[in-house]
Amino acid sequence: MQGALLGGAALSAVGMTQSRRPMPPFPRMADVSGLAPPSAALNSQSLALGKLLPSLADPDATEGPFIVNTLSCKDSFAGYIRRGEPGNSVFLRHADARATIPWAPIFVRENKLLQLPSSVTRQIDCSELLVMNESSAHYPVFGNKARKYEFLLPNLKWSGSRRLGTMGAVSSNHALQFALANRVADLTGDGQPLNCALDLVLFEVPGAATDMARLAILRSLVQHIAIAKNDVELVGEAAQEYARNWLHPDTDLLVPPGGSNEVSVLGHMNAVAELAQLLDAAQAWNEPPDVIFVAMGSGSTVLGLLLGVHLMGWNTKVVGVADQDKPYLTRWLVNRQPSLPFVEGNVAQLARSTVEWLHKIRFPGISPDVFRVMQHEIFVPDSTSWEPGYGLIEGTDVAWAKELKEAGLSLDPVFTLKAWRSLLTMSQTGALKNKKVLFWNTYNSFDYMPPLLSSLG
Repeated sequence: MQGALLGGAALSAVGMTQSRRPMPPFPRMADVSGLAPPSAALNSQSLALGKLLPSLADPDATEGPFIVNTLSCKDSFAGYIRRGEPGNSVFLRHADARATIPWAPIFVRENKLLQLPSSVTRQIDCSELLVMNESSAHYPVFGNKARKYEFLLPNLKWSGSRRLGTMGAVSSNHALQFALANRVADLTGDGQPLNCALDLVLFEVPGAATDMARLAILRSLVQHIAIAKNDVELVGEAAQEYARNWLHPDTDLLVPPGGSNEVSVLGHMNAVAELAQLLDAAQAWNEPPDVIFVAMGSGSTVLGLLLGVHLMGWNTKVVGVADQDKPYLTRWLVNRQPSLPFVEGNVAQLARSTVEWLHKIRFPGISPDVFRVMQHEIFVPDSTSWEPGYGLIEGTDVAWAKELKEAGLSLDPVFTLKAWRSLLTMSQTGALKNKKVLFWNTYNSFDYMPPLLSSLG
C-alpha cells in the first residue's frame, strides 16, 4: 500500500506540473539584515529547561543529553559524530559519549502574559483567563515558529546542510518564517545564519485567494518556488514525494511541514518551563493552569506542551485544536487509523517517535509510561472546531477577532481563531467553570509587508 501511495504521488506530480502557475523572473534578494534582534539581547537568553533540569546545561554531567548554547560555546563542532538525519540529529564527541543537542536563541524572551479586559473575560465562564501571547510587532521570526527553529536551525548547521527544501500552503507561516530565519538567525554568536539555498513547494488552498504580496516576499528570500494546486489533497509521505520532484538534486533535506520533528518538540517543552517562570515572576497564579488551549497543525507545538506539562508534574489538560481534517481514505493511507481525525493521528505518530527518541537519549524526567499519560490524562483533542474548512471562518469569528484585536490580541483564521472558538464552546457547556484557563496564541502578527516589500523597491 505504501508503494501505491507513493506511486499515486508521482502520477499527481505529472498532473500538477501541467497546471502549475507560470512564474515571472525572480526579483533580487530582499535585504533582511535589519530584521534580526540585537546580538546583546540574544546573548542574554538562557534555556529554561536547563534551570528546571540542571544536568541538561551541565557539560560535566554524565547522564542524559547536553543542550549547548551555540551563541556562547566557541568550541568547534566539526569533530562530532552525528547520529540521525540532518536537522533531527544528536552529536557525540566519541562513540560512547552522551548526546549533545545544539540550541541557539533566535528571539528575545519577553513577558508575554496578557490579561484580557473584563469586557472580554466576563463572556467566558471560567475562574481566570490568561494569554501566552507569542506575537511580536518588532520581529518577524518570533515565538511559536522561532521556538522550533532554535533547535532545528543549529542542528542543520552542525549537520553541514547547504541546500534545503520545505513545503506548505501558499499562506504557510512556516514557509515565510523559515525563509527569513534561514537568512537572519545568528547561530554562532558571530552573526552567521544558516543561509542555505532554499527551495519552496507551495500548495494553493481551495477557496482562498493567493496573497500576491506575500508570494513576492517569498520569492525574494529563496532560490526556487513551485506552486501547485492540491486538488487530490496530497499529505504525509505522498506530499513529500511530490515535493521532491521540484527540489534541486543537491538538496540535503526536505524540512518537514511546519518545521515539526522530534528535535523541534524541545522548543515547546522549553516554553512550558518558561511559562512556569513567568507565572512565578508575575505572581499571577498560585497554581498552574487547569486547561491550556492551543492550535494544532503539524504537531510539535502541542506535543511540546504536553511533554512540558508532564515534566512539570502539572495536572493540566492541553486542548489541541486541529486546523483541518482529511477524508477517511487519506486517514487510512497516512495514519493507518481511519477512524481517528487526521491531525490527531499525525500528532500521535510524532508523539510515539518523539517519546522513543527521548528515552533513547535518556532525557531526564520522562516517565516510561509518558505516552499513555499524555494520551489518556493530559491531551484533549478538538477535531471539530476547524469547520467549516481550512482557514474558513464565520461571522461570529470575525466579530471576536475584531474585539480581541482591540484588546491587544491578534488571531489568524487558520489556527488561533479556531482555538478561540473551541475555548468559547467549552465555556458555554460549563466545562471551564472554576478553571484557570491559559490561551496559547501561536500567531505572530508582525506586518511583513512594509519592510520586505520596500527592500525590493
